[in-house]
Amino acid sequence: MLLNLAREFLLRPNPTPRGWDAPHAVRIVLAALSIGLLPLGTNLMTPLFPVFQERMLLGNGAVTAAFVAYVLPVVIGLPLLGHWSEYMGRRVVLVASLAIGILAATVLLFASGLPGLLGGRALHGLAVALSFGAGAAALRDLLPGEPSLCARIILLASVGGGAAGPLVGGWLSELGDPVGAPFSVYLAAMVAVVVLLAAVRAFPPTLAPPPRGFLGSLRPPRLSLPRPILKIFSLTSGMGFLSFAVYGFFLSVAPAFYAPMLGGSRIMGGLSGALVLAGSACAQLLPVRGRHKATMSLVVMVIGLVLIVVAQLQQLTGLLLIAATLVGLSQGVGFRTLFAALNSELPSETAAQTVSLVYVITYLGSAIPVLCLGLAMDFWGATAAVNAFLMGAAGAALIFAALCMFIDHQRQCRTANGP
Repeated sequence: MLLNLAREFLLRPNPTPRGWDAPHAVRIVLAALSIGLLPLGTNLMTPLFPVFQERMLLGNGAVTAAFVAYVLPVVIGLPLLGHWSEYMGRRVVLVASLAIGILAATVLLFASGLPGLLGGRALHGLAVALSFGAGAAALRDLLPGEPSLCARIILLASVGGGAAGPLVGGWLSELGDPVGAPFSVYLAAMVAVVVLLAAVRAFPPTLAPPPRGFLGSLRPPRLSLPRPILKIFSLTSGMGFLSFAVYGFFLSVAPAFYAPMLGGSRIMGGLSGALVLAGSACAQLLPVRGRHKATMSLVVMVIGLVLIVVAQLQQLTGLLLIAATLVGLSQGVGFRTLFAALNSELPSETAAQTVSLVYVITYLGSAIPVLCLGLAMDFWGATAAVNAFLMGAAGAALIFAALCMFIDHQRQCRTANGP
């Protein structure tokens, strides 16, 4: 009986026209909020890591493990859960993901040790895994024929929410209990969005349940990428990996590492990470044009990463903040360009799963390099490990710039020679 009820609710989430027939613009805003609120909650932790570190007596390795604890469920969950909204409908998956996010924030609010910290972060990762493909696909459904605008909104929501997290967390932590105040406000915002989203009349799922039935629809289908999109898929995923490796550094290690340069307050501690993400979010609004946008943006990213190392070695606070913003802006333009190109070639029936696969690779950048960095800091020292990490990221960005230039040259040749 319970299985039948689950089948009715999940696979036919709104079979009759019930609920609030929300305007088109409201649906777009709710979908964007569903994408953006979870990264905001994830990065709400950025200025609070030193607080948890002090309260729980954690080392650098434990802090990076706590940061990575949310990445692993994302990486595992995205390929397993990314297709669910195709069969269940976008709304029900988004509501479920936000409900899990509320549970995650509650666990973190009352965490008293490392297990609670890891558990809350892991739940938040599960919520992100469930939401991202559904939210991106919902926006595609609402904006058919506008892949560039859709890509901008997706990236603006996800990166903008991430950028707001450190600033909101740092500011609220100064107004009351450094953990209680940020998470209480965040929980109130999440509940408000869930109530609105649950009230909206759902669109029908894009795919009918497969012949193997309800449980079979939950199994991830075998995804085959068409040969024409393999290059742009690989380049977009690789750029995402690099971007999130840099994000991961600024959101986990940087607050404590740059604290002496930034005055030591929690608001200032999260500033460098917020500037990187804010720069990336603002890049979604810039009308950048030109044939080699991705290549040039990656070259600028290399310059910004090198300037961050120079700023730390010379203790130049202003240069650090300028370079962090430059890295965010350049990364945002580059990833937007590649993501929009990929988004324009995806069929709607498998868009959620393909975008989820892109973000599997992307989120690995938040896990593997950052975890290795935390261990290297404990072994070789913070300064040497951090600067080596940043120079390695600059080298990777330079390689991606060369690949983008090569692909642009190939496309130009094909255009000149005709079909």
